[in-house]
Amino acid sequence: MVVAVTELTHLLLPGMIERRYGRIINVASLVGLLPAAPGHTLYPASKAFAIRFSESLSHEVARYGVHVTAVCPGFTYSEFHDIVGTRDRVSRLPAFMWLDAPTVARQGFDAVMAGTPVYVTGRVNRAIAVLGRLLPYRLVTAFNRRVAKHYRKM
Repeated sequence: MVVAVTELTHLLLPGMIERRYGRIINVASLVGLLPAAPGHTLYPASKAFAIRFSESLSHEVARYGVHVTAVCPGFTYSEFHDIVGTRDRVSRLPAFMWLDAPTVARQGFDAVMAGTPVYVTGRVNRAIAVLGRLLPYRLVTAFNRRVAKHYRKM
């Protein structure tokens, strides 16, 4: 989740700079913007890396006509939760918290075309990201710890 992002960028970016045009979308996650919870050690850390890497790179290469965006979706209907074994638990979340994959992809595409370095998909996810920044760290961490117990196999 870190090496692939870095290596692919290293391989493809020089050609984009040479052409003076290119678009890079790194799929990060809303959790990369929030304090991590127990049982989620590598995933949020790697997504936080993708966000900061994309943000920094975006500022560095914009002058060459290259746009880089970290797309930060929250809950998205995909095979992700099947793979990590949490489908039955996350399916209990309210429908308004979910986005479908085509919507996330469209919002990510629109963000990179607009030159937005970090984009959080969906209104609910943007509200969560703002609350994560404004609320005291200890409160957000305690909430994440409590919620994580229900959505992750330990």
